[in-house]
Amino acid sequence: MPALSGVANTFNFGMFQKNKNAKRELIAKILRQGRSLRGQNISLKYIIDSEYSSSFVFIVSAKIIKSAVSRNKIKRRGRVIISKLLPRVKKDYSALIFFEKGSLEMKFSELEIEITKLLQKAGVLN
Repeated sequence: MPALSGVANTFNFGMFQKNKNAKRELIAKILRQGRSLRGQNISLKYIIDSEYSSSFVFIVSAKIIKSAVSRNKIKRRGRVIISKLLPRVKKDYSALIFFEKGSLEMKFSELEIEITKLLQKAGVLN
């Protein structure tokens, strides 16, 4: 199992609050069993699992983006985009969203379009 540093944030739709100590077992399960989709600057790995309530984990590697400020900025943008899409998200979907270096230069609207397209392609959105 890959080592996960403290760069993951998760949303849990039941309480809808940021949990910096993401459930490692959920992340490991998604990494093992999840299906992958890749956009230009974002990758998505997801599973359908009724064991966990729907959640999204945002991962930005410190190897790709060195500055913690920049990593946090991208994750904040991701949380805002997901919160806008919440009414359209189907139940029992859990996903990892990986941001790559190019996502740092993207405008918010471009980031929103790319995340929405990936989620639609995965069937996460109604």
